Amino acid sequence: MAGRELSRRPDQIRKRLARGMNVDRDYAAGVEVGIIKPVEEWDPAELAHGRPRASDGSFRGATPKWITPKVIAEAQRRLKSRARGLLLEHVESAAKVLGELMRDPNTDDRVRADIAKFTIDHAIGKAQIKVDADISVGPRDFLVQAIMVEDEHGQLVDAHPVVDGQFYETDDEEDDDG
Repeated sequence: MAGRELSRRPDQIRKRLARGMNVDRDYAAGVEVGIIKPVEEWDPAELAHGRPRASDGSFRGATPKWITPKVIAEAQRRLKSRARGLLLEHVESAAKVLGELMRDPNTDDRVRADIAKFTIDHAIGKAQIKVDADISVGPRDFLVQAIMVEDEHGQLVDAHPVVDGQFYETDDEEDDDG
């Protein structure tokens, strides 16, 4: 197959996609010949479902094989970006409502305090808490656990004690010959 150019016919591209061998290459070919709707053209419902609509406008049927994690990630990125844009249109109004509620003497004190904390946390940032932790665990610490165990009194002792003794050499030749 080296040196052979792949067919650009829609039916051949569909067959290659069904086999799932080189989905990225065949996805690009499908977009190029117009048999695959690119993620850039999906509407909000398609982005939310993570796939384009079927020919009848529904989301029924098997998910196409060209819907790879890469395509899904791009759909999710686009959906979040779109939603963020829609929300940002209302930020100024929401801030005004929170300000009015916080200044209104008829608003419950706990609600006013929550609004004040929310405003400070988001405008300045939450207070940072300093935590001291010793996380200097290294290979030595793992080795100590592997070679030391607790005895019946809770004391650490060698898991594999070395037997003390003396080594004596014997003349084995006498035993072999005799």
